[in-house]
Formats: sequence, structure tokens, C-alpha cells
Amino acid sequence: MTTSPLLPAGGRRIAFVGKGGSGKTTTIAHVLAHLAKQGVPAVGMDADKPGDEEDGSLYVWASAVDIGAPVYPAPALPRIADEAQRLTPPHGLGLLDTGAWERREGSPHLAVLSAVDLVVLCLPPTRMEMERAGSVLGALEHLRSVGAHAPRLVVLQTLVNASARSAGTTREALEGAGFTVLSTVVPRNDAHDGYAQAFGRAPRLVPGSPMDLLTAELLAVVAG
Repeated sequence: MTTSPLLPAGGRRIAFVGKGGSGKTTTIAHVLAHLAKQGVPAVGMDADKPGDEEDGSLYVWASAVDIGAPVYPAPALPRIADEAQRLTPPHGLGLLDTGAWERREGSPHLAVLSAVDLVVLCLPPTRMEMERAGSVLGALEHLRSVGAHAPRLVVLQTLVNASARSAGTTREALEGAGFTVLSTVVPRNDAHDGYAQAFGRAPRLVPGSPMDLLTAELLAVVAG
């Protein structure tokens, strides 16, 4: 496997956060598969413990089929940062999956945020879900206030209905509030071979697809 000249020797780490069922695991599995196709070394780390709203974990998915990269279960909270750094390949990427967003004591989210270079908030484009953006910002500000590392934040719109105007309206509101919103959106696709039904299957690698474009955009963001 070749290395990416865009990424530093120590690689980069990206965490995906959001509500349960917002597409985090599906997105990571597809991005890992596209990275493998491009020859960019990558690993996944699964800090997700699925609840009633979530279909399964990245670790279970990678155990069932080849998604192009190894996936490891997350260690105990105090070791997440060290393990994420150790497992990330040189000049490669480590992608960390998380469960439904929460900031309660004992939650892995603060430990995950402090372990990565970039956090991707997976956000369905609704007014209710925009409240989570403020909660994640509050968590990042908490890390800064205690002198801990706080990663850069970008927003990825997921579960987007192509025929609705909500994605554009939500993008304008988020950008007006100072958020960085990725150009790529992940559409809602409930077809038999769509993203919503992809769990447990080998990801489809379609050139020019949303997941292909997202992979390229994330590489550009972390390289910059």
C-alpha cells in the first residue's frame, strides 16, 4: 500500500460525531473503502456502543466483510489518544467512530475529541439537529478551557433529501454562525443497494459518488 504525500509522517486522525442514526458508521466504512482504493493507508477505531437508534458498529461491520482497512475496538478512555496515534499508519489516516453524541460523565466523546486533528459533525439538515452543533462547540471550548487539545470542526450534512431545500437553508444558517460546512453531502438513499441498507455489505466504490467526493474532500482538509 502506498502512502499519501499530502499527509504528515504521523498521519492524521478524524472523529465522526452526531446523533444516533446520523450516518457516522456508514460514512466511515465507505470512506475507508475509498481510501484503500486510492492506496491511502488507514485504520478505523470503534468507540461506538450502539443503542436502540443505531443498527450496528463499525467493528462488527468490518468483522463481517472486507471494507479495505482494519478496524479496532476502542481501548479504555485514558488510552484512546495514545492508541489512536499508535494505530494510525505513517502518512495515513485514523478514523474514529462514536456513538450517539452526549457529554455526560464517563462518555467517550471528550476523550475522542482530544485524540483527533479533525472532528466531523454528521448532521441531518433540520433545525432540531442544528442544536447539536452548539453542544459540540461547547465541548471543544471545554477542552480549550482546561488546556487540552481541541481539534478543528467541520459539518457534514447527512441523510439529505435531494428534493428538499433544507440542506441549502441549513448550510446558510451554519455558515452564517461561523461553522465550516463541507461541500459534499451524503444523500438519504433507502434503496436496496443504497447507503441506508449498506451495513454488513462491502461498500460500493462508485467514482464520482458522494462518498468518493467526500473522501477526496476530507483528505484535502486534513492535509491543509
